[in-house]
Amino acid sequence: MKTKKRISEKKKSIYKSILGVVITVLFLFPLYWMVTTALRTPGETFSNPTFFPRTICFDSFVMEDRNGIGLLTYLKNSIIISAGATILGIGLAVPASYGLARFKSKLVGFLLFVFLVAQMLPSSLILTPLFINFNKLGLINNYLGVILADATLTIPFSVIILRTYFKDIPKELEEAAIIDGCGPFKTFLKIMIPISYPGIATATAMSLFMAWGDMVFSLTFLNKENLKPLSLILYKAMGELGVRWEILMAYSTIVVIPIVIVFVFLQKYIVSGLTAGSVKG
Repeated sequence: MKTKKRISEKKKSIYKSILGVVITVLFLFPLYWMVTTALRTPGETFSNPTFFPRTICFDSFVMEDRNGIGLLTYLKNSIIISAGATILGIGLAVPASYGLARFKSKLVGFLLFVFLVAQMLPSSLILTPLFINFNKLGLINNYLGVILADATLTIPFSVIILRTYFKDIPKELEEAAIIDGCGPFKTFLKIMIPISYPGIATATAMSLFMAWGDMVFSLTFLNKENLKPLSLILYKAMGELGVRWEILMAYSTIVVIPIVIVFVFLQKYIVSGLTAGSVKG
């Protein structure tokens, strides 16, 4: 009986592995087709296409527009904006979430409600007041304006995630650190932040994803071509004679690949961070 159970368990394990491989291939195939299309020569996409390009061509990645601006310029802009918004968002969200988790006050519930509402509101709702104020401050056609606007999205999400991590950390650790001579600020830096590293990594990754893929704020606050990020240049592949699919897929590849790489390296933190607090509030 035990032998039959083991055989049946092995069969189930094999079937699950095969099913997992099939599902993975199905989900990764669009990514594979996007990359291979970007490496094809013009016209090959619809003229007898194969699963692998007949001739590998990198022209779509190095092509410049009429203003002489290449793909690297847009990539640089995306890195500056997303990195700036992520650093600003995490720098403000970590102490804010720690305060909401540790200090008891009647305002905690209200502040959490404000963060939840801010997370649910559409970006278009705050475009007009932000544009008016940024125009007065000279932040139009400026990286800082887009970074501040993106932070309005990343901070509420990061606070909601990190508060759960700080709340689940035993208070005895802080009390022990205080007894050993650490002050509140040193305890926060030396004890709380290292322990909550998975949550901070999760919040950082998700903030980076949101800032990297932003189009609304960049389209509104950036009019100069040399300041626009990658998310705004996909339309350049759509010309008068139709869509240049190899160029569109090249731009899409540059947009997607960094996010895929970050997700692969931080996936265990992202999963644990998004599921933390699902049972215990």
